[in-house]
Amino acid sequence: MLRLRVVAPPPATPFEREITGEEALLGRSEECHVVVPDRAVSRRHARVFRQNGQWYVEDAGSRGGTRLNGQPVDQVSPIGPGDEIAIGQSTIGVQGKDRSGAAKRTSGSVSSIAPGQSVYKSADALLKESVSGAVVTTDVDLLRRRAARLELLNAVHQALSRSVALDELLEMILAKAFEALQPEEGVIVLRDGPGEYRRAVQRRAPGSVGDSILSKTLLEEVVEKKQAALVCDVAADTKFGTAASIRMSGVRSLIAAPLYDDSGPLGMIALDSRAFVRPFSEDDLELLTSLGAVASLRIRNVALMQESLERRRLEEELQLARSIQLGLLPRKLPSPAGWSLFGASFPSRWVSGDHYQVVERGENEILMMISDVSGKGMAAALLTASLEALSAVPIEAGLPVEELCRRVSKLLYQRTPPAKYATSFVATVDLPSGRLRYTNAGHNPALLVRGDDAIERLGSTGVPLGMLPEAPFAAREVDLAPGDLLVVYTDGIIEAFDPDDEEFGLERLEEVCRAHRGGSLAELATAIDRALEKFVRGVPYPDDRTLVTLRRELPA
Repeated sequence: MLRLRVVAPPPATPFEREITGEEALLGRSEECHVVVPDRAVSRRHARVFRQNGQWYVEDAGSRGGTRLNGQPVDQVSPIGPGDEIAIGQSTIGVQGKDRSGAAKRTSGSVSSIAPGQSVYKSADALLKESVSGAVVTTDVDLLRRRAARLELLNAVHQALSRSVALDELLEMILAKAFEALQPEEGVIVLRDGPGEYRRAVQRRAPGSVGDSILSKTLLEEVVEKKQAALVCDVAADTKFGTAASIRMSGVRSLIAAPLYDDSGPLGMIALDSRAFVRPFSEDDLELLTSLGAVASLRIRNVALMQESLERRRLEEELQLARSIQLGLLPRKLPSPAGWSLFGASFPSRWVSGDHYQVVERGENEILMMISDVSGKGMAAALLTASLEALSAVPIEAGLPVEELCRRVSKLLYQRTPPAKYATSFVATVDLPSGRLRYTNAGHNPALLVRGDDAIERLGSTGVPLGMLPEAPFAAREVDLAPGDLLVVYTDGIIEAFDPDDEEFGLERLEEVCRAHRGGSLAELATAIDRALEKFVRGVPYPDDRTLVTLRRELPA
């Protein structure tokens, strides 16, 4: 014989059914052996049957599926006392019998379960059953206990309503659990991510030694499956008897309840006892689960509040970093007679790993330096500031571009991790003659757009800065005639991609530069930006974008 306890959504009241035959259908249809008054349940939802003395459950092709102890029933699964079948919004508990043949107690009982027995129950179902049981019971003692429990939970709710930090809140929750259930040890574990847990707070009763239990088995059963667990004798339990961390701890009895909300699991609260004379009861489990439910919402709210404050602090720091970084960019570019210059930089995040500078060296020379450091975000921004500082003295000293790159590369290598480096294009222009002398340290090829629309690519002449302890850098020279245009950029422009994952590419940039080389340099920058926006079609830019252009103007 199989005894089932059915808890359907209100206004239905819980009821029990005995299965005296070899099988029974569960569903909404009146033809079923167990009729479940739940609109979310299929007419013929699931089947329980006995074979060789063992009871099993299987789904009967229902719309919403059947779950056993929180897990989908994809095949025939064995069931026994303490198991819970969930169909629709209803739960069906499998009841057992004690030695006198009486039906097994429901969670309304205060008596402890027998040594070697355990209860694993969906926390949602346990809370629902607790509320339903409180409505239909006529047991005076049980009503008194429930009243006391409600009073305790109300006190907990009032205590947790104060504005406190997360650590203080967790300490308060554990203290209330100790006050109500008097364990030897207790712990609250928070879930930082899938498979990632940490002890947030723990507590011991006076005279207790050892740490609270924290096993992978318990975490999987309680946190991930959202089940409440009551184990009277850990060593005799099939799930935990083989868990060395618990077996060696000396723990005999434990209860654990999940902490969770609609957004997912938060962690768990677990209490244990090493004294076998103080096993926990199903009433204790129900109380801890209720306490966990009250605490979960508050934990999430406090955590979100702290995250919001931390995010605001981080945003303020990023805003300051952005202001400092903008201060490192040229506020105004030189404007020598017969030449035009333009520069702009757009970060993909708050701060950028790109940097450029254009300075006059004497009356007849301009130096341009455009760099793109490895990485993104704050680390890249710090490296950019370091690069700007390291290059300041060599620039002011008037070093040739190849020697400037060698000096800066060596200093950068000495001051940064090996994985950190910077590509850079450094060039000087002799204004009277138009002679351009450049070193390309692993940077994208600069584009030299001639007056006849021919384009030359000024490629690499050395490795990125800071990549090697000692590295040679070569310099090359090219003459800029009137009407010639130099376009230097970072890879955030040509590596922007569209929804089909196609890159903008160097050829498209060349087409835009050729088509707009005769207009103002600001108009050219706008044309490039518009071409990018049209190409990416809303896809965020993955990298920073920097553009510096120089043109030798035609005589008036």
